[in-house]
Amino acid sequence: MKQRITDFFRVLSKYITIQRLIVGICFIAAMAMILTAPVQMPDPDDWAYYYGTENMSNGDFTIGYYQLMRQSQDAGIQGGVLLQYLYIDDFKWALEKAPGCIFYLMPFYKMGIPRWGNVILALGMVIVTFILLRRWRDEKAAMIGSVLLLFTPIAMVMCNRIYMDTYSSMAMLVIGGGLYFYYHLARKELKPWAGGIILFLAFLFIAWSVIARYTNVPVAIILFAHLLITRIVDLCQGRGLKIRQEVIPVVLGIGLPLAGILVYDYFVFGSALKTGYSFSPYPINFAFQYLGQVDMNGASIPGQILTYNIQGALRNWWIGFPLMIIAIPGFLMMLYFKFFRKKMAAGKWSSLRDEVPWDLLLVLIGWVIGVFGLYLMYEWTAGLKEGGGFVLFNRFCLPGLFPLAIICGLIMSRFPYKILAPVLLILVVFGAMLYAQWAWNLHILPDWLSQRTLETRWPGYIFPPWTEAGVQYYFGP
Repeated sequence: MKQRITDFFRVLSKYITIQRLIVGICFIAAMAMILTAPVQMPDPDDWAYYYGTENMSNGDFTIGYYQLMRQSQDAGIQGGVLLQYLYIDDFKWALEKAPGCIFYLMPFYKMGIPRWGNVILALGMVIVTFILLRRWRDEKAAMIGSVLLLFTPIAMVMCNRIYMDTYSSMAMLVIGGGLYFYYHLARKELKPWAGGIILFLAFLFIAWSVIARYTNVPVAIILFAHLLITRIVDLCQGRGLKIRQEVIPVVLGIGLPLAGILVYDYFVFGSALKTGYSFSPYPINFAFQYLGQVDMNGASIPGQILTYNIQGALRNWWIGFPLMIIAIPGFLMMLYFKFFRKKMAAGKWSSLRDEVPWDLLLVLIGWVIGVFGLYLMYEWTAGLKEGGGFVLFNRFCLPGLFPLAIICGLIMSRFPYKILAPVLLILVVFGAMLYAQWAWNLHILPDWLSQRTLETRWPGYIFPPWTEAGVQYYFGP
């Protein structure tokens, strides 16, 4: 009997390591914090997604005037506001937002467990990240990256806000991107059927993240461009390994969500090339869409948007993404090793130069720029500087969390435990405390870190001064 118990624990130890145990405990703790707090619906977006989920679950992809009025009144009674159902034509109103996250959430909503949609995505995201970083370096790195994904403050906040596209679109992109990285690293070892399944799932999740949030397109293009360029290089160098076997999984993975959104847009908006944003009156453009334009005072509109957003970013990014304290120097360190330290003595830091190949490093950097750089040009966030900025500003940048967590995992895994333990603990505790303060309106940390009120650079928050509505605000109709 004693020998059997010993053998059982010996087998168990192969599957349950201390790193996996820590990740499991952190996952349960993070989800417990998120699920015990009430669902937060502070913005019009939450109410738009809430009623969008309700309506589409009942087969109503467009609604009529009386249904819109009833739901608007219902939202007002509950302290919300329904703004983003837009008039299309023939007395039809449709949701402004991309429908991908609603398509995902509908089964959970119908079963009466909508909050578990984000929990399952969080679990998938952590599993994929852990497996990827274990493959990339070791289980220590895998533990660090997974824990940081769970306890980054803005990630916890948006996991609570289930009637939003933010967390689900981020998690889908992480799952898809992580699977793609894993496939790329293990490509030569995978059997054709296994590789095909992984590649199909990778691009299915990447494409689904795009139809959940259209601004994930830059990252999706970067990942697809990496696949295309590496395969062209392989062909030019006579290494046509498995390329033919990859075509069908990639086409199916991209094609299924793409076909779904095209059909949706055609029947709802009358054209596969139109979206809800085609009818939007709100300031949802990017600086590059205003190139060459000036406001009524002659100031460059793109310049103002970029300037205001940089001012907001300098304050808000470090609150919502405290792991940037490690990740940004980590990226710079990798670039320094790549360019200037091509010959290094053997050691735990010397391997960092070759641990992330140039192609994957460029993809990770492109991922960061494709999210954080894009939203530095976003009109809606320009002017969000102080109150409310922690969530309102950072939620748009949440899809950029994954490359930061990957770099932190690779860098921090080289720390000795006497340094790693307190650094990781500080990041986890700060994330948990800031989320708790935001979710329960506590006063653990300074109040300015989690203020919900808006302070903007201009009067009339919804319409900045360079828009027609902004001009009307200042001078009247």
